[in-house]
Amino acid sequence: MPSTQSNWYVRFGCLAPIIGIAALVYFLRRDAILPGFIFFAAFFGFAVLFLALSTRAEEKVKTKQLEHLESFKPAKSSYEESHAFVSFDVLSKIAVDENNKRIHFWEPALLADGKRVNKAYLKMPYVLSEYSYGQLLALEIYENGVRKQAVIKDAEGTAERIEAIGQSVEPIVDQKVSMVKKSIHRRVATVEMKIIMDDETKPVHVIRFYSSLDKRIKKDSSEYIAVKRNLDHWISLLSFVMENRRNF
Repeated sequence: MPSTQSNWYVRFGCLAPIIGIAALVYFLRRDAILPGFIFFAAFFGFAVLFLALSTRAEEKVKTKQLEHLESFKPAKSSYEESHAFVSFDVLSKIAVDENNKRIHFWEPALLADGKRVNKAYLKMPYVLSEYSYGQLLALEIYENGVRKQAVIKDAEGTAERIEAIGQSVEPIVDQKVSMVKKSIHRRVATVEMKIIMDDETKPVHVIRFYSSLDKRIKKDSSEYIAVKRNLDHWISLLSFVMENRRNF
């Protein structure tokens, strides 16, 4: 999770190689090869150091924000967190209370000017929303912005109700993908679950299982496998909620 400190580390990390290259050119023009390569190596070392410090600073801020998120609890004393997942970007959280058959969401409060928060920040406040199992209508899975899977509650009137709240879940049609797009999508930048609830005020809730344009992950990597494991768990869990008619 970016912070002012981590952003400065990134700036220094990006600036250091430029200075190193400039120093190398300067010394080579004066036939000072050894000093040139020493400065070059040193500034590239600084770049690696600053980027490592940036990552560490972001992890510390994220840990603090997760602790802050945990301070927001549903008002009901009977609340029991059976399953929970916090978005990769710490912007949202979903929890299932199997005992009370409720689904809970944590999302950022609007900014003072009424705009939505697009990036988490330290001590960011959250707004909680609560739904019954029966209000879960559908979910969609997106990878790199491309819809990969859709699950709709198999009950009479579901499609009409989804349309009534201004949403739609169309069947997924297999399309030929160009070689260029295939090469682009070999690395994954975003994995999201869009959850549609029977709520006219806020029907859509998004949980990001992975989101990093700077660090795209390969589909055969351990990071992607872990993301898929979490995603599959929540698809199975929420699909069971929709399929079990005793929950309606």
